[in-house]
Amino acid sequence: HSPLTYSGVGLVPADPNWNKPYSPLFKYSWKQVYPALLEAAKVNEGSPYDGILMHYTNPLTGGHVMQTMGASIQLLRAGEHTKAHRHTGSFVYQCAKGHGYSVIAGKRFDWKERDIFCVPSWAYHEHVNLSPTEDACLFSFNDLPVITSLGLYQEMEHPNTRQEMIDVR
Repeated sequence: HSPLTYSGVGLVPADPNWNKPYSPLFKYSWKQVYPALLEAAKVNEGSPYDGILMHYTNPLTGGHVMQTMGASIQLLRAGEHTKAHRHTGSFVYQCAKGHGYSVIAGKRFDWKERDIFCVPSWAYHEHVNLSPTEDACLFSFNDLPVITSLGLYQEMEHPNTRQEMIDVR
């Protein structure tokens, strides 16, 4: 089937000939993703840890895009500073829009569009959008499908809500 078959309105073909363990979509267009984030932000407060967080999915199963890899996109509203938390599962982020910084295990890492940074498993982290007027968006991929299927997923808020910064990178 053409990628156009999966319109994003919750409909899938009744008899797809797709028998692969990963999504039949190989491209998730920013032109469609960003407006979806904006719509979600209108009706959703979001997470205190992640802002507006949405997961890319396999349109046939509703699950992760791959059996061992998940992908997400998050929107941080203008000036938003998320609460610090940690979880099992490692994440690789790319800044898709805007600029800001993340505090990872007490160290500040500044980011702007097209920068890439990593958050290792069980490291406290928080994200900050430095713009007072524009949103910022972070794309990420992760190993959560493996972690959750093994029953190992855990999440914990930082006891002080924010981390003390010990270094700037």
